[in-house]
Formats: sequence, C-alpha cells, structure tokens
Amino acid sequence: MKIQLRSFLIATGAVALYFIAAFTLLKPHPYKLSGAYQSLQLWETQRAYPKKTINDAVYFAAFTNNKKNEALKKIGTDSWRAIGPHNIGGRTLAVAINPQNPNTIYAGSASGGLWRSTTEGRGDIAWEYISTGFPVLGVSSIAIVPTDSNTIYIGTGEVYGYRNALGGVSVRTTRGSYGIGILKTTNNGVTWKKSLDWSQFEERGVNVIRIHPQFKNQIWAGTSEGVFRSTDAGLTWFNVHSVTMAMDIVLHPTDTNIVFASCGGLGSPGNGIYRSGNSGKNWTKLTNGLPASFGGKALLHMYPQSPNVLLASIGNGAEFGTWLCKTTDGGDSWTTVSTNDYSTYQGWYSHFALFHPTDSSKILCAGVDVYKSIDGGITQTQKSYWYKWYFGTPYPGDPEGPSDYSHADHHTFAIHPTNPDIVYFGGDGGVFCTTDFGESFEGRNGGYQTTQFYNGFTSAVKDSTIALGGMQDNATAIYQGTVAWYRVIGGDGCMTGMSPTSVDTMYGTSQNLNLLRSTNRGINWT
Repeated sequence: MKIQLRSFLIATGAVALYFIAAFTLLKPHPYKLSGAYQSLQLWETQRAYPKKTINDAVYFAAFTNNKKNEALKKIGTDSWRAIGPHNIGGRTLAVAINPQNPNTIYAGSASGGLWRSTTEGRGDIAWEYISTGFPVLGVSSIAIVPTDSNTIYIGTGEVYGYRNALGGVSVRTTRGSYGIGILKTTNNGVTWKKSLDWSQFEERGVNVIRIHPQFKNQIWAGTSEGVFRSTDAGLTWFNVHSVTMAMDIVLHPTDTNIVFASCGGLGSPGNGIYRSGNSGKNWTKLTNGLPASFGGKALLHMYPQSPNVLLASIGNGAEFGTWLCKTTDGGDSWTTVSTNDYSTYQGWYSHFALFHPTDSSKILCAGVDVYKSIDGGITQTQKSYWYKWYFGTPYPGDPEGPSDYSHADHHTFAIHPTNPDIVYFGGDGGVFCTTDFGESFEGRNGGYQTTQFYNGFTSAVKDSTIALGGMQDNATAIYQGTVAWYRVIGGDGCMTGMSPTSVDTMYGTSQNLNLLRSTNRGINWT
C-alpha cells in the first residue's frame, strides 16, 4: 500500500509540474516567444519548482554545507576520470599571459573553471585545470600583477543583461552562470581566498578586472553592479560608479586619475562610455561623436604608445550594427571610423577591436570572424572564416582547421608582452592564437576540456566506450573510447539519441529543427 501511495504521489507531482510549466509558457507575453526560448524556460521552471525561478544564492550555501559533511561520508572505491573531449575547446571568456613568463597563459572558461598552460597552449596535453576550492563555473576575467605573477585575481560569473533581462539569450540561469565575486591567489593558484565576496547574492557577475601598471594594490573591476575599486590589493572594495553592466575598463598608464569605463548590456540603462579624471570620484559620459545609445556592449582598447588614442568597439545588441569609434584626444571627441558589421548578431556580447602595440594603423576587429585593417580601421579585410573547422577526429593539439580558421564568436584577447604580433583569442571554440597579427590562426586547445554539453547526452546501452552529445557552438561529438572525440553534424548540437539495440544507429540535432540519423555510427547522416 505504501509503495502504491508513493507511486501515486510521484505521478501526481510529475503531472502537476508539467501543467505548471506549461501554464507558465502559455501565459500571454508582450512579444512572440520562440521555441528555443520556451524550451529554455521550461528547463528552468522544472528545476526551480516549487519556486518560479532558481534562487542562485542557495548554491553557495549548499556547497558550504556539503563541504562540512564530506568528512562524515564514506568515499567509495569508484572515482571519476576525464574522458574529454581534448580536441574540442569550449567557450572561453578570459585569456591572460604571465608578464614574467609569456610561455604561461591562463584561460577562463564559461562553465569549466580556470585553466593554465605552460607551453603557450601547444601540445596534446597543454592545459591543466586550476582548482580554486570554490564552486566556480564561469571565469569571466583574469588579472595578473605585472611584477608578481604569483598574485592573480579572477572574476566569476557570466551575466549578459542586468537582472531581469529577457530569457534565453540573457537570463543567466539558462545560459550563463552565477558568480561569487572575485577570488585571489598569492601563491600561483595553489590556494585561493575571497576578495570581493558575492557568494550570498543572486545574478551578479564580474566582467573585467584591471590592475594599475604602476600601483599593484590599485585594482579595478567592471561588474554587473557597476565599477568597483580597491586600493588595498582587494581587501576592501567600493562601488565608485553605479551605472550597471560595466563591461570594460581602461586605465591610463601614467596618470592614475584617468579611468575609462564602458557600460551597457542588452539595453541596460545608462549605456555609454564614461571617463573619470579623479580616480573614480566623478564620471562624465562621453557623447561627442559616439552613438547616442546602443543595445549591446562596448569594448575599449588604448594605444600603448599614446594613451590619448583609444578604440571603442560598439555593438548594437541582438540587432545588426557595429560602430568602430576612435578618439585621439583622450575621449573629448570621437569619430566613427567604420560601420563594417564585424560583430553582426554578436553585437550584444562577443566582439572587440585592438591596436597593434607599435603601429596604430594596424587594427584587428573580431566578432563572429576576425577582420584586419592596415589604414586605422577604415578598410577592413576578413581574415578568418568560422565555418572552415575540421570535422572528424583531429588529434588533440593538431590543427583544428586551415590557417584562416578561428572559431566563431570572439570574446576576449591578450597581446604578448614582448612580441606585438602574437595575440591570443578566447571564443566559443576555446583558445586561438595568431603569430602574425591576424594573417593566420591556430587552435591552442589540446587537453583544454571545457566544452559545454547541452541537455540530452546519450550513452550506448551495450557499449560503454560509445557516447554522443551536442555542444554549445561546437556541433555534436561522439566518444569512441579515447579523449579525441569525433565531431559531426555542425552548428549547436543539442538532444541526441541512440538505438538501444544497435550502437550504429544514432540521432542528433542542430538549429532550425534539424533532426538527423546515422546508421553507420556517425559516418553519414540524413
């Protein structure tokens, strides 16, 4: 009788959950809902039940309680091991180069934490995971003290729009990850401690961290809550500019009073580029020659040879439109150098522009693909083509495509401190590098296990060495018993399936309702 009652209650609860979720999706909305949006919302509603949304603040509390109880648990003999993929890099939000040893680079992944390579990312096992001891998925920013490479700050969380932004594209609980603030290490990543503690707050993220080149104790952070500053190496922080969604910060290299900040994400209020002339006490919104408003975000870069010269890569949100703007008088006036739409549909999030460190006429602009200019940005030539990636099973560390392939959706960059032609990129396909300032590219992802798998991963019933999963912006991949996975189909992979009686029959999906089947273990698809 107890078993029957329990089954009845489980079934009743499942039905109730279904109707609650369905009702949520069927309620009138002021705009048309896409199927993808509804799918993501249903996914969240199921996990949030009986609440309406997932309370991110409870994640850290659960982590803390679990740590306290670990000593009371008996650990079994079975353990987890990484099975890859080691040949398909995942979405990367931050890249930093050790200023004292440029062979060492750090990468912050969107949901795989912090990683380090001591081989410039070269090789089949080029990367190692750096455990912080905290529940950190998204590492959105990395800053290394120029004179002490043992001291590193990382920003956590990935927030697209401020708090109650639209779902699907921007709600962090469906595509991004919650943050707990800023973490700091003083022993090269062996141990970490909280610097800016946001472990008990919801829907916050740190977008950028900058350390003043002359004063290592002066730290700046652009966050979802505004611009924060610390003058005591991260012991205490103060919000010095409360305009939300501070996406980028540029510090004058010699005048500590001058600071630039760009704010705005998915139409957040106050979007624009701001300047302070007194270390953040007061700010002025710069408007002379800049777009009056924009729906995406703006990224800044200062020309190292002349601090009065800056670039602004400005995206118009989910709508098409990109402005490449430039100032030569420290921000007093700007000109729109080009409206070539290199960010295209990524204007809301994934784009940037940068000067060559010794020649301001050379500029790289990156969004979906990389463009290069040799006349100060006026004329831009496409140099990378995202669709040229190799399918099949490239060995970890081997080329992932031809020399004009750099994975789509470029998020961040890091310029080599001694060789101005070397630039690292972080994007949806992991870490890429150009050694000739944008003429050619190569992946640096061997062993960088950060790929984001969507819901619907499948393991073969009769063969533990066969599995199949769809990935964010990295197609679908088949596990065949080694860390080198077999990439198939294309686009964003999602739900997968396998016949329970034959590992040869597989199912995969991609955008636009593409449902495909293979009857020869993924070699051909129809």
